[in-house]
This record gives sequence, C-alpha cells and structure tokens, in this order.
Amino acid sequence: MREHQIHEFADLVTGHQQRLYRYIVSLLGNADASWDVLQETNRVLLEKRDNFEFGTSFVNWALTIAQFQTMAWLRNQSRDRLIATPEIVDLLADDATEMNADADSKERALKTCLESLSDLHQQLMHRRYTRSEKLSELSERTGRSVNALKQMFFRLRETLMNCIKHQLHAE
Repeated sequence: MREHQIHEFADLVTGHQQRLYRYIVSLLGNADASWDVLQETNRVLLEKRDNFEFGTSFVNWALTIAQFQTMAWLRNQSRDRLIATPEIVDLLADDATEMNADADSKERALKTCLESLSDLHQQLMHRRYTRSEKLSELSERTGRSVNALKQMFFRLRETLMNCIKHQLHAE
C-alpha cells in the first residue's frame, strides 16, 4: 500500500467510526460491548488493509469485518446466558445492512441538497454542524444576531428536509 493510500485508508476508517459503531450496537444491543467490538474491528481493518481494493465499497467491506468480529465476541462471551446466537446475528445483520442502504440513500440525498444551497449557506451549515461552532461565534463572524441565525438555520433545515424527501421519493 502506497503512502497516499495509507492516508486515504486511515481517512476511510476514521470517517466511518460512527456508522460501524451503530451497526455493531444494532447487532449486540449493548453499547459498552460494542465499543470493545469496534476497537477489535479497527484492529482487524488495519491488519487486513492490504486486502481492501480502492474503488470498491469500503463501508460494505468494513461492515462485513464488523459482523465477523461481533460473532467472534459472542463466541467468546458464551458464558453469558443472554448472548445472541450467530444465527440471530445473521438475521440482525441483514436488517442492519438494509438500514445501512437506507442511510446511504439519505446521505446521498443530503449531499445533493446541501450542494443546492448557496455557497454562504453551505459554509454556515458546515461551520455550525461539522465544526460545531456556537451561534455566538457565528454571530460575531457574520455580523448577524443570534436570533437571526437561529431562524436562518431553522429555515435551512426545513429546506433540506423537504429536499431530501423529494430526492428519496424520486429514487
């Protein structure tokens, strides 16, 4: 793996931590155990990074590894009477995969809808929701009152929700 691919791979792993965690939680139903399985999944992803083919779906590849790590964790925890069987995990994995496909559609729709906003609104949304800047900081930066920003973000969220519904309905 070349150096730029190593950086790209690291970005893929770190960029999908929440999705992997949610997937594992949906399989285990145990938030604490899911963190352990996520860490083990990350270890295996790094260990098997040379097996990943760039240009293919990283998410599908990583979710498959997460499913196997979840089943391994369940086997290791067999002393617990309330642990799910691998068959149940397979059923849950099918449901989680379907939910993941829905999430992908929603993510694509959101991206399209965000791109339809003006550059200024895109920048403000990015600062507020990606960088988690406070309204007071944005107020100072833009010269707008906090209340005006609240109303603007309310309208933008409403516009995005309508756009996403339209995009999903069009699929």
